[in-house]
Formats: sequence, structure tokens, C-alpha cells
Amino acid sequence: MRRAGHIVARRVARGLPIVTLLLASAGCGGGGARPVAAAAVSDGIPLGALPRQALGTGQCGLFLWKPGAGARLVLMAKSGPPPFARLILDGRTLDLPRLGGDAPADATADVTPRYGDGQTTAALDLTIEPRRGLSDGAVAHGSLRIERAGGEGFVVPVSGLLGCG
Repeated sequence: MRRAGHIVARRVARGLPIVTLLLASAGCGGGGARPVAAAAVSDGIPLGALPRQALGTGQCGLFLWKPGAGARLVLMAKSGPPPFARLILDGRTLDLPRLGGDAPADATADVTPRYGDGQTTAALDLTIEPRRGLSDGAVAHGSLRIERAGGEGFVVPVSGLLGCG
């Protein structure tokens, strides 16, 4: 029985690059259609799974996943214009404008962006690294902090990719 678990672990480890590629392509697809409603995930975190997101030609985006059990695309931030972050919170899709002005030309230079609409604020704290095989970089680790009017909030770990269309 122990050996079988070892084989499964090896297969999972070998499949990680494929899973990463599939997740990246799911977030960086073409087309300009507005996303459809995403499937609900019940892990106690009120962030829904974003469906496939599109980038226009010359547009850059940040795609963040909640890793581990219930892994899913939880935030997509576009460079604009205007720059904004999209997430699903309590079943509602929110497009939050970037706070503090436009994004820098080099997306890897901004590791603490904030987005908000007066009711909800999304704050990121990211470590972005160059990765072999990725032209725009990877979020090695980071956090997404959601704060709501009235003081309620939560923090989730994230990882992800930068990509340009």
C-alpha cells in the first residue's frame, strides 16, 4: 500500500507542469466575451472560481489562484486602460478599479497593488520571479487580502502568472 501511494505521488509530481500549463492557458485565453458565472466552491472562503478570462492584444494581466484544496482562479487584474481587478465575492462578479493611479509599465515592479470601489478593497502582496519557459514571470507566493466596508475581511495565499496578449 505504501508503494502505491509513492507511485501516485510521482505521477502527480510529474503532472504538475501539465497542470500549470493548463491553468495558465485557462487564464490567458483569447476572445473578448464577458465571462460567464463560475462554479461555486465550498471551502468556507467566499471567493468564487473565475471562468476563463481574455486579454486583448497588447494587454497584460495578472492571474492568481488559491492553491491547495479547492484550488481555483480567484483574481485577474488587467493593466487597462483602465486598470482593474476582477474577482467573484459571495457569488457576485466585481470589477474593482485600481487605487493609486495607473499600473507601472513593468508589471513585475508593482508587488503591492490595491483595488477597490468604496465597499470592497482587494490588496495584494506578491513575490514575482522570472521563470524559465515563462516570458512574463510567475508569482512565486503572495497573499490576497479582502476588506469590506464595516471592517470584515480575510486573507488567502495566492500564486499565479503574469501574461500579455
